[in-house]
Amino acid sequence: MLIADSYFNKGDEANLILAAAEYREFISLYPTSPSVPYCQYQIAMTYYKKILKPGRDQSKTLQALQEFKKVITNYPSSEYAKQAEEKIKDCEQRLAENEFQVGQFYYKIKAYRAAVGRLQDIPTQYPEYKGMDAVYFYLADCYFQGKKYDESFPYFTKLITDYPESKFVKIAQQRLKLLEEIKKNSNLNKGGKNVTKIKKGEKK
Repeated sequence: MLIADSYFNKGDEANLILAAAEYREFISLYPTSPSVPYCQYQIAMTYYKKILKPGRDQSKTLQALQEFKKVITNYPSSEYAKQAEEKIKDCEQRLAENEFQVGQFYYKIKAYRAAVGRLQDIPTQYPEYKGMDAVYFYLADCYFQGKKYDESFPYFTKLITDYPESKFVKIAQQRLKLLEEIKKNSNLNKGGKNVTKIKKGEKK
């Protein structure tokens, strides 16, 4: 374990890989040792230290997340479980932010379907994401711009209801007014078509 710690403390990628291997070896050789939860936590940290910023490859974030979850699952009463929980939250924030940034990019270039593909799973997979108001807005507006008005309505409504202080609320309210007008015009047009059909029937 001390050998693993020495590799870990050097901090570069090559030594972090060696550290993870030594921690795993310790767990394999001494599975009942009280130091095992620490070793599992340190394995997760070797990946956590290599995490890249949102917008770049998040494979290390996913690996770190998986290893931190092992700490909680296998050693829930250890002192490292609580630390692992905090790191899990951070990893999930990073993953959510990555998905959001990609979705936002697609939105800006008007690739609305691609944007929805990136944004739609954030509320379920990462419900504690700090930028959820923005997620709801961009999801709603992607549907709105794509003329899928029924799909946009609940997201605009949820944004206004759950995040009344959000900077997107004013725009969302404007969009909802437009949706009401669109719906009224649609109903009027449908009514006009029905009248025309009746008149044609009467002539016959």
